[in-house]
Amino acid sequence: MNKKENAKYMDVPIIQKGKIYKNESKDGKNGKLLTATLVIIIVILLMFCGYSMAKIIGEVIIRGQAQIAEPILVIENNPSIDITETKKYGEYCFKVKNYNEENKLSETDLKYYIEILSNLDDSINIELYQNENKINLIDNKTEYIKISKDKKEERNYKIKITYDKNKTNTINDIMEKIQVRVHTEQEKA
Repeated sequence: MNKKENAKYMDVPIIQKGKIYKNESKDGKNGKLLTATLVIIIVILLMFCGYSMAKIIGEVIIRGQAQIAEPILVIENNPSIDITETKKYGEYCFKVKNYNEENKLSETDLKYYIEILSNLDDSINIELYQNENKINLIDNKTEYIKISKDKKEERNYKIKITYDKNKTNTINDIMEKIQVRVHTEQEKA
């Protein structure tokens, strides 16, 4: 063999004719394995998310007994008084309490106002006092007064009524009845 032929022979493997084999690399198998693993992990995560984010529906039975709170406001007063031309001054006393005869306290905080009802002539003057403190009346009503449920309270009120015959517009006797009303409401929490 000579060197030229030898050189031709050497060229053959480079240009070799024949089947070309597809050389499978490890990357292709790894890609399929990686894809399958990711799909399995995603499916498992979705299954666990369903349990971890699930809403629990249950039934709870609660039994209770409710009672309406009992407000207690007791008004004690003395008998009526008469004011005449000879007896021109009178005092009408009454008490407001947040407990009853059995010393049971009110179960709620209360607010009340006192209203004096009458068609008074100018000759009759009315003043309201709590203990010895004068309370201002606006249209014969007080402002709201609060009374607590936490402790026993007894508030003493006095209405001072005076008659001045010189301020009257009529010649006849004045026959007037004066009513005292205590309007009560439950204090809002």
